[in-house]
Amino acid sequence: MELSAVIHRPASEMAYLINENVLRVSLRAKHNNIKAIEIFYGDPYDRRVTQNNQEVWTYQTKPMHRQLKGVLTDYWQVDLPVPESRHLEYAFRIKSADDRQYLYDDRRLTTYSEKNRVNIKGFRTPYLNISDVLTIPGWLKQTTWYQVIPDRFAQGKEVSLEELSDQKPSANSLNGSLQGLVQNLDYIADLGFNGLDLTPIFKAYSNHKYDTIDFFNVDSSLGEKEDLAQLVTKAHEMGIHVMLEATINYLSDASLQWQDVRKNGAHSRFASWFRIYEFPVTYSLEVDPNYARQASYAMFANNPHMPMLNLENEEVQAYLLGVLAYWVKEFDIDAWRLSHGDDIPQAFQAKIAKKLRKIRPDIYLLSENVQTSQNHIGQPVFNGAVNYPHMEVIKSYFSEKEESSGEFIAALNAQFLRNRRQTNQGMFNVLDTPLSPRLMSQAHDDPQLLRAILAFNYLQVGTPVVLYGTEQLMAGMEAPNNRQNLSWEEEKQNDVMKRYLRLLNNFRHEYADVLTDGNFEWSQYSNRYNYFSFIRTFGDKKIFVLFNLGIGSIRFQLPKNTKLILSQNLVDNENRLGQYGFVIIESKTNQN
Repeated sequence: MELSAVIHRPASEMAYLINENVLRVSLRAKHNNIKAIEIFYGDPYDRRVTQNNQEVWTYQTKPMHRQLKGVLTDYWQVDLPVPESRHLEYAFRIKSADDRQYLYDDRRLTTYSEKNRVNIKGFRTPYLNISDVLTIPGWLKQTTWYQVIPDRFAQGKEVSLEELSDQKPSANSLNGSLQGLVQNLDYIADLGFNGLDLTPIFKAYSNHKYDTIDFFNVDSSLGEKEDLAQLVTKAHEMGIHVMLEATINYLSDASLQWQDVRKNGAHSRFASWFRIYEFPVTYSLEVDPNYARQASYAMFANNPHMPMLNLENEEVQAYLLGVLAYWVKEFDIDAWRLSHGDDIPQAFQAKIAKKLRKIRPDIYLLSENVQTSQNHIGQPVFNGAVNYPHMEVIKSYFSEKEESSGEFIAALNAQFLRNRRQTNQGMFNVLDTPLSPRLMSQAHDDPQLLRAILAFNYLQVGTPVVLYGTEQLMAGMEAPNNRQNLSWEEEKQNDVMKRYLRLLNNFRHEYADVLTDGNFEWSQYSNRYNYFSFIRTFGDKKIFVLFNLGIGSIRFQLPKNTKLILSQNLVDNENRLGQYGFVIIESKTNQN
């Protein structure tokens, strides 16, 4: 057995509470290197004295099961009851594929023997506080999100030439508004979505509105506060939850605070709000006006028009806490997406969560940053993160065809097991965003491949997200081409895609318990023929899934006594599944 491949980390995503009475423990090992694992567990203070006057630990045993198998590694898992003392000790008895036995405890991984068993020094948990159990809002498990750039969606009224001349110039803007969303919420609901995610709507200098001037006001190009209030009220009446996005780690250089710093320098009351190296505040001019090599202050992404806030400053924290609480309390929004959440100091993250959850206990707090978010979403603050690593793994396999089926499985396993179950359930599973190529372009303008990718995403743990315009097969590689206006012309509507999204959303809502709380198990796959399958189970519900990404078709016959939920490129009379084909089947777990 390859001992160096055996890994367990206590008090981490490998050992955590899934509810107040159950600790989930997992262990990683080389693929097909282990035949069985038995875990010894119990209260660490439950000791007895032997006839030889030796104190030994009293424990119970339980078999572990192989939860996920990959190409290089397998992951074993077990759920353990929490003792009354709320402390737990455990160790692993491992039987290798060649029938050798090993003991793995907190001190070592060694050959199993009676002497070593008696002298176990098991992994020990700290006191298992009930408050340490991560939770997600109950409504989130049923939610599928429609992501919108408001000024690209719909106009709420006829816009005059005079009004157009007063608005910020953009070659790609529809001059859409919040009223446009209000008046067309039935369009979103008809597609089956019950979550509405908005890119920034606050007063800003640029058309994209990521350079906020004033967090307490809606940008006039989108409407007024009353329009947002009407949007949230109507959305809630239709069963749709609303999420706003904020970039709280920097402001626009057109903001009142930064303008005061420019005018008054070190004597400005806002001087300590920003990370300023020296006064006066200056930056080097470049050909690109939104880029500076040098500046006398910290900039976001080397953009001199986005001075970084000092998030450790108590006045800044009070201001931003007031901002976030205001829109929750006064407008009843359901969620916040905070860009660059990993830049927010952990102590401030905790303040945000405490204040907002006091106002609304079931608020969804989402972090957005481009790298893996493991360092800051494993705490009881953010429910999850925008799942860019998940998006990249899917793109690499489905679109770019850079990996084999086995490598794809291994990559997904690695991503999935970086987080606790509750965090995975709160992940925001995007496939494209306003900052990435459109899904249609990633799919090489092939609607069948696009539909296969969407189906796979809807089958994953975490909440699925669809960018506006996907229902119209909107394409585009880079901005602004990936942010085109939604078309309301009859000839531009795609009834096939609209019907498909309704089917996907209805499927997700109906099987939410299986897809969010159920077990995930990989089944057969082939690197040569490029197909894979997996099973999702919860209670007596069982879903079998098969995807064929190969060039040719593969033979497949529907089992008896099963229900075909959704399929693509399934030739019934020939029992074959074509390229980019998939089947989703339901059966009972007690059936063969």
